Amino acid sequence: MKQLSFLCFLIFVLASTKGQVAQQDTARVFQLIEAANEKQQQGLADAAERDFRKAGELAKRLNFDRGLLMFAGYYCVFLYHQIRYEEAMTMAELQLEVSERIGDKQRIGYAYNNISLQHQAQGKLQQAAESLMKALEISSEIESPTPRDLSDRRKYYNNLSSLLLDMNDLKKGKEYAVKALEIAEQLQDTLAIGWSLINLLVAEAMAGELADAEKHGMQLLAVGQSQGDAEMELKAYNNLGDIYRMQKRYPLALETFKKAQRLLAKAPPGNEVYILMGISSVYNGMKQYGQANTYFDRARMLAERELAKPQLIELYLSGAEIKEAMGNYKEALALRKQYEQINDSLRNQETHNAIQELEVKYQTSEKEKALAERDLQISKQRGELERKNKWVILSVSLVAISVLLWVFNRLISRQKRKTEATEQANRLLEAQLRGEEKERARTARELHDGVASILSAAKLHINARPGGDTKTDLLVGQLIETAVQEIRNLSHNLAPERVLNDGFEQAVQEFCRRVNHPGLQLECYVVGVLPKLDKDAELLLYRIIQEAVTNIVKHAEATEGIVQLVGDGPRLSITIEDNGRGFEHDASKSTGLGLKNLASRIQLLKGSHEVRSAPGKGTSIYIEIDAATAMQLTDTGLETHFSG
Repeated sequence: MKQLSFLCFLIFVLASTKGQVAQQDTARVFQLIEAANEKQQQGLADAAERDFRKAGELAKRLNFDRGLLMFAGYYCVFLYHQIRYEEAMTMAELQLEVSERIGDKQRIGYAYNNISLQHQAQGKLQQAAESLMKALEISSEIESPTPRDLSDRRKYYNNLSSLLLDMNDLKKGKEYAVKALEIAEQLQDTLAIGWSLINLLVAEAMAGELADAEKHGMQLLAVGQSQGDAEMELKAYNNLGDIYRMQKRYPLALETFKKAQRLLAKAPPGNEVYILMGISSVYNGMKQYGQANTYFDRARMLAERELAKPQLIELYLSGAEIKEAMGNYKEALALRKQYEQINDSLRNQETHNAIQELEVKYQTSEKEKALAERDLQISKQRGELERKNKWVILSVSLVAISVLLWVFNRLISRQKRKTEATEQANRLLEAQLRGEEKERARTARELHDGVASILSAAKLHINARPGGDTKTDLLVGQLIETAVQEIRNLSHNLAPERVLNDGFEQAVQEFCRRVNHPGLQLECYVVGVLPKLDKDAELLLYRIIQEAVTNIVKHAEATEGIVQLVGDGPRLSITIEDNGRGFEHDASKSTGLGLKNLASRIQLLKGSHEVRSAPGKGTSIYIEIDAATAMQLTDTGLETHFSG
């Protein structure tokens, strides 16, 4: 029994010891990676690489995916800075493989970002963009991003901006730089703001927006100095120097580049080449070609070891100009060819591949070499001709599109102005109608509550007067009653409470009944079921009918008239006819204020109307309203107040 207990205890101790050893080994992976990063910052590249390799081998031996993932990511960055892009690509692909295996989406995004950087450095800009867009897609799928997620997204936007600027797409390059800057400002991350400013000012400088570029360059310099970041400060001086060169402020440009030189000891390797390139370009601008050539040769020696392919374009172009100015045409031509080869590879891969095939044939023999050179020249001429034709077609197309867009924009602007004028007129008409309704309501109240009440009181006093002339009193009472009735009719016309209380149909019929008198027989007909209208629309239609009928009474000298309401689904048709004297309709278009008011009110209801008249043949007005449209008459409504 004691032996069994001792055996169990021994197994437990061995298992615990094994677990502790495994834990210590995995911790060792992280320690090695951390040590490698520190040595890299100190410029001890060989020592850093040894620690990275040890970390990777240990992580693989332990099957420690998290350690392997961290190793692949950091070692990829190390190799990238060492201009070892193929090896860095292998590490980025390992990073992607491991992160997909363990389902870590955030680090899948990191892997795609690293793959994109290697493609970009090798001039494979299309593949770089595809990988970077995958990283951005992963970032955009996060519904509630944390500050870390937003920081990653900012980095992807900034890298995409850099990539687009390499492709000379200044508009989109600037757009993504602005997006990166907005996220950095949202996070209140000062260093991130600085790194985002770099691409923004580069885009502005490339686009010739030098004042904005200079402003952002000074802002970048302030960030670098406030944060004690020598590399950021150096990049600010470099970019400002280039901006001053483009502004032809050459002495200030040289002074600025020298300030950048003084920071080289504090900044990581790889920055000197940009300073040398900048100084060379300044001397070239000043036409001091000897000085320019000296700095160019120094820059070229470093650049071909330290710079990625896209960054070599401007160097070779500037060098070709300098060599040509010095009369060294052979080197100038060689540099120009190098420039064109890289430029074509970035922007026309198919043409580049075709030239490479011709160069292989050229090396087979002297005879084939001569033929290949001839074919190459023909191919170049054909390619140049095709390129020119494409540019001509593109230019003509762009001009045509620009003209069409200009014409379309003018038409849209004109239509917009007409629409705004119509809407303004409608708003003014609505305001006028609201004012009229208020005034009518006030007048109706005064007539009903004031004058009618006074006359009714007078009638009561006359009837109650003792000893009066009964016949005279009766006559006066009848006259007062007639006046009261007229005032009530007038107040009802001014404030048609029936429209709100009894409905539009009953209000029109009641109005026609009140207008009827021995000299004018006015009939009102309702056909079908009238569509339901907004109260404001009903009131406006009532006023239209009221004004048309009032014109019949005052001006038409008619003995008969008809008001007909026809309901047909959502449509309402209104016909108002009389047998009066009529008028010359064409002449009324310029002088008839009543018809203009009628047309304006119907337009407010988005309806249509037709007026037919001739001297001696009466007048006919036909109105048609769509109930669905008329119900959207106004957002505020016509303000109305009716007395009892």
